[in-house]
Amino acid sequence: MGQAAAKFLQHQVESRRPGALKQLEGVFGFIPKELREGPWAWAPTLVVAALAQGIFASAPSATAAFAALPEAPGLVGCRLGGFGFGAAVLLYMLWKWGSWPMVSWTMLGWTCTTMRYLAGGLGYTGLQRALTFPSLFANSVTVLVWYLGIVPGILVITPKGKRRKAFNNMIMSWFLFLVHGMNFPFSFADWYVQPVRLDLFDLWAGFAYGLLYITFYLAVLDPIGVHLYFILSPRKWWGAFVYAGIVLLGVSIWAAVNALEARLPL
Repeated sequence: MGQAAAKFLQHQVESRRPGALKQLEGVFGFIPKELREGPWAWAPTLVVAALAQGIFASAPSATAAFAALPEAPGLVGCRLGGFGFGAAVLLYMLWKWGSWPMVSWTMLGWTCTTMRYLAGGLGYTGLQRALTFPSLFANSVTVLVWYLGIVPGILVITPKGKRRKAFNNMIMSWFLFLVHGMNFPFSFADWYVQPVRLDLFDLWAGFAYGLLYITFYLAVLDPIGVHLYFILSPRKWWGAFVYAGIVLLGVSIWAAVNALEARLPL
């Protein structure tokens, strides 16, 4: 991102909340500086640009394939119950930590699933279908990236004397386990009670959701020092493999859901 734009965002944050940038430095300062500051590497930049072009180019074909889900009046009660559970978790988060966790992929994925339950409960079947794969994709990526990438990575870069505390904070916290572990069955259950075969639109919607978040992360969070996911740093060549791996993971999740749907009894 351009230095002028980054400076502008930093100035806006500091003018609204003096000392915020220093606080963020204290929180994320343990991440190596070369992952937090400096120019972007060309390889991850090209991958993100190619993904954006692909999403824009495929939009007409994808939206043409869109079809709302059939109504399911027998599931209204359980879906409203699912919404109530998801909303309760969000309200607890707001009470305990405020609204800042809503900038994370994790809590946005939880919100996406919660809104899908609400859409199904109220009969907005078009919105319910539009949120189907973004919900499955977001929460699957959360679980896999959290336990296979972020947690091991943080333990590696954390000083040895502080690793047990870091492990307990990330693994033993019931709330973190809820939103990084139980989030997947929470999202999957809504699909399973009314399984639908995913098509081009669903894959496109999932990747469009992902592109919106990575754009927000790189254009807003990264410049002001909110490095929630250091593996998404665009400053190292290996970032290209991280981004490409997430795309491949999305396709794999899409294919796995369809494989399961094909095996379910009619």
